[in-house]
Amino acid sequence: MKLLDIGCGTAHIIESLAVNHERVIFIGLDVSSAMLKIAKLNTARLPNVILVKGDGLKLPFSDCSFDVVITRLAEYSPQEVHRVLKKGGFFFEYDLGPEANKEILEFFQGRIEKESFFFPNNLEEWKREVHEKVMAGGLSVESIDDYKEIEYYQSVEELMGLIEMVPLVKNFDREKDKETVEALAKRYLSKRGYPNYVALLCART
Repeated sequence: MKLLDIGCGTAHIIESLAVNHERVIFIGLDVSSAMLKIAKLNTARLPNVILVKGDGLKLPFSDCSFDVVITRLAEYSPQEVHRVLKKGGFFFEYDLGPEANKEILEFFQGRIEKESFFFPNNLEEWKREVHEKVMAGGLSVESIDDYKEIEYYQSVEELMGLIEMVPLVKNFDREKDKETVEALAKRYLSKRGYPNYVALLCART
């Protein structure tokens, strides 16, 4: 069996999978050389992991190459996913829900990086929009579920790291924006962590 992770980043997902599934070949694809450098270190001990530099919008693989394709918060082409999947193969997408990072949106109105949020045309029918995008690529949607996920940030500094890394706010400056983040944390950062909303989609060829 072959599994492709589009936008694998540091390969933390396929690393955990590869440890328990030695007979599966895991391919990690990412456009960032810096991310792949870290991913290589993380998976050095795993002979069933292969890392490839490439774009999720134009996959550098032949047709019908994979049994499973997964992606987490990464840009991809449904048509390309359909092309590289074998007949009967599965595609799993983990992405933002319509309420993801709404607390940051509340505190930084007018400065958000829109591409880092999910703004459906119709909030009440956002699942239909996701369905249509995937089905336009030739895939059949099996299910789509949304749920609240708690991400654990121990300090204001860690929360600022999230805002910078994604990125979520335009021209974010740790010093100038610290007071705003502290106000956000005071209202929403509980002992358990920072709440987030994501969606998990399952489709197949």
